[in-house]
Amino acid sequence: MSGPRAAVLVLAALIALAIPAAGYGPRDPRSERIIEALLIWRLVDELNLSEQQIARIFPRIRALKELRIELGRRKVTLHRELRELIQQQPRNEEEIQARINELEQLRAQIERRRERILREISAVLTVEQRAQFALIAETFEAETIRLLEEVRQLVERRRQ
Repeated sequence: MSGPRAAVLVLAALIALAIPAAGYGPRDPRSERIIEALLIWRLVDELNLSEQQIARIFPRIRALKELRIELGRRKVTLHRELRELIQQQPRNEEEIQARINELEQLRAQIERRRERILREISAVLTVEQRAQFALIAETFEAETIRLLEEVRQLVERRRQ
């Protein structure tokens, strides 16, 4: 890949690396940005995206990330509140149930928004690209975790 497409890819990767984790993410925010850049690279490379597709998809990829961050932040708060409510004596069953309901509603709302964003991404892609995107989406996280673990083990072996 060369020329304008390579420039767009490099720009997308640089933007991804510049996006802060906004107070949420894995233990290492740098890893989060690297993973996001890797996802963008895979999408551009494996889906053979045009510049127009990149311009339409990239904001939606960021929206998915922001959605995941929002869910994470709100879940942490609700989980903490649930733990506190469970430990209280006497237990306020109504309040506990209200938090459980809120957590379930949050998950449903986030899932609806996620599905909408995925439909928007899908609308930009050809049938073949949609099939490839589905495969990447299914395996990306597991492959990335495996790759990061291999790198971590390699670094540990070199330290020894």
